[in-house]
Amino acid sequence: MKLVHFATVLVLALFSAARADQGGQQSLPINDVRKWKIVTSDKATSCQKYAAEEFQRFFQTATTVKLPVTQSASGKTGNVFIGPSDALKTSPLGRVMQRKYGEEELRIVVAKDNIAILGGPRGTLYGVYSFLEDYLGVRFLTAQLTHAPTVSDNHAIPVIDRSYKPPFAYRFYLKTEVMKDPVFAVRRRQNAAGQQGPKEQRISERLGGEATGGVFLHNNFNVSASFRDHPEYYSLRDGKRTNHQPCLTHPEVRRIVTSQILRNLDNYKPGTTIPLAQNDNGYPCLCPRCSAVQREGAAPGSLKVGDDAMAASPVNYRNGPPSAVVVDFVNHVAAAIARKRPDLWVGTEAYAYSVMPPRKTRALPNVKVQVATYHCSVVYSLDDPRSQINRQFAKYLTGWRNTCDHLLIWTYDMNPRDYWLPFPNMRSQPANLRTFVANKGRGIFMQGASEHTEFSDLRAYVMTALIWDPSQDADKLINEFLTLYYGRAANPIRKWIDMVHQQAEASGSEANINAPARSYGLDAALGNRGLELFEEAMELADNDATRLRVEKISMTAVRLALEPVWWNTIEAPRMARARKTTLEKQQVRIAGDELPRFRKLARRLFTLARKHQGGQRESARKAVFAYLKLSPEPQKDKTE
Repeated sequence: MKLVHFATVLVLALFSAARADQGGQQSLPINDVRKWKIVTSDKATSCQKYAAEEFQRFFQTATTVKLPVTQSASGKTGNVFIGPSDALKTSPLGRVMQRKYGEEELRIVVAKDNIAILGGPRGTLYGVYSFLEDYLGVRFLTAQLTHAPTVSDNHAIPVIDRSYKPPFAYRFYLKTEVMKDPVFAVRRRQNAAGQQGPKEQRISERLGGEATGGVFLHNNFNVSASFRDHPEYYSLRDGKRTNHQPCLTHPEVRRIVTSQILRNLDNYKPGTTIPLAQNDNGYPCLCPRCSAVQREGAAPGSLKVGDDAMAASPVNYRNGPPSAVVVDFVNHVAAAIARKRPDLWVGTEAYAYSVMPPRKTRALPNVKVQVATYHCSVVYSLDDPRSQINRQFAKYLTGWRNTCDHLLIWTYDMNPRDYWLPFPNMRSQPANLRTFVANKGRGIFMQGASEHTEFSDLRAYVMTALIWDPSQDADKLINEFLTLYYGRAANPIRKWIDMVHQQAEASGSEANINAPARSYGLDAALGNRGLELFEEAMELADNDATRLRVEKISMTAVRLALEPVWWNTIEAPRMARARKTTLEKQQVRIAGDELPRFRKLARRLFTLARKHQGGQRESARKAVFAYLKLSPEPQKDKTE
């Protein structure tokens, strides 16, 4: 694959159509630009100055020439303008300053004698990265590795005038490989960080600052009263009060939450989103008041929505969607806030029992709803007719689009049950992101797995690219990363990824993010084929660094090849407890002559996990080693 050629073709398809400058020249020779200057404003923000530095840094890598950075143009030609400036305004490209740009909107203009890269506060920096990628072939692969090729003397940049505004105004991929280095995160166009994360992971103003108000964690709707003192404030189910969720229609609950927020309004910065979100369980209040709100004007017993429900007990839906109560409560608080601080937002979740949208109740204009995809099938996309669950969720998403003007999406890119198991969602995730955009999704929170697990490095690259621009071709992104990161070893790794997804799709799996291997149609036989592919990849690897990368990703095949043992030690006990049966009835038979091989695989898996810091679970290691009668230290083991 010719990466520079691919990048140029791709950008022409993804962004606004290129057009030739009025001078008629179709390309700008790179040798001409070697003699130019980088021009910024003397009033440039720290982010715009940083954008100029990034351009200077990587242009020098690509051309061996370090362009000087100045605050004034030396003439009408030979300038690379980074950000708005008086010099740009009076230049032949001054027309680009005739309008304002959105915060993250970017514009790149390449003419025969000048270049302009500008946009909103973050847009200018993103424009620099787009230019570096699309016209100089730079690829920000990982926090430790950037592919920045030296361009040839006959390299040319197309004359173009293009603009782009990302569809998701909030972009946060919760993945350590991305989060741990804010410089890399911003190069991957991430604009948010974990609110509770360490200071060194925050995105500073120099890097563009952070978008806020895009993810709401479970917080009990900010009810401060204790269940012990006021059980009447909490959910009524089967005649008993429980502390699972608050009763959102109780007058005192509404008064307490509203008044405590109003008392603290001065502490909220402009544009802040105040979260009011449910706890992480499926037990909403079913008291007469809540049930009446839930019916949204329908007569008692007249609604039958249980057949369309997903992700919760049918009893929760007997009076209609429970989300009607949630939205009604959030609207009550939001209305009081809007009267005093119309610049603030209130955000809530559509998750588990509240994922079905209300039939009639609409969210107020200052309310955000974050829709979670937890219960969706990960193997198929939301628009894939093979998945009944996803077809239902797609209807819910359309309903929320009609209920709320500001939707956010909480989606998942990991299996919390098993971080080493191949997670077969890389074919479905790109289409899902496009579905979110089509349904007015304005922000994306993608939850990833622990560092150094499964396809971590690949996911960090591909998913951040798609979050920035969901219209990109995921297969090309995957191939691009594999080629640049694994070199000659890329082909067998690509075969492994395809095999995993093909087998999962053929299984008809409707499993969500939290499932064992068999629920995705994956088995040890597939893992064994993967081991063969990784042997081939190791032989093809060009150097020790690449061999280490191949070794790390090979954990996915080792883990799957160990599946019978993993099932018997980790999953069978869970199933026995859930089904109230014996462990023996849930375990699979393993022949005695297979044990030596499984012992080798177990040692290999946990050795690799320790070596590559791949989220090793000590409890899993102990269980597997005990089952296989392995000693804790491999070098002392004599069972074979």
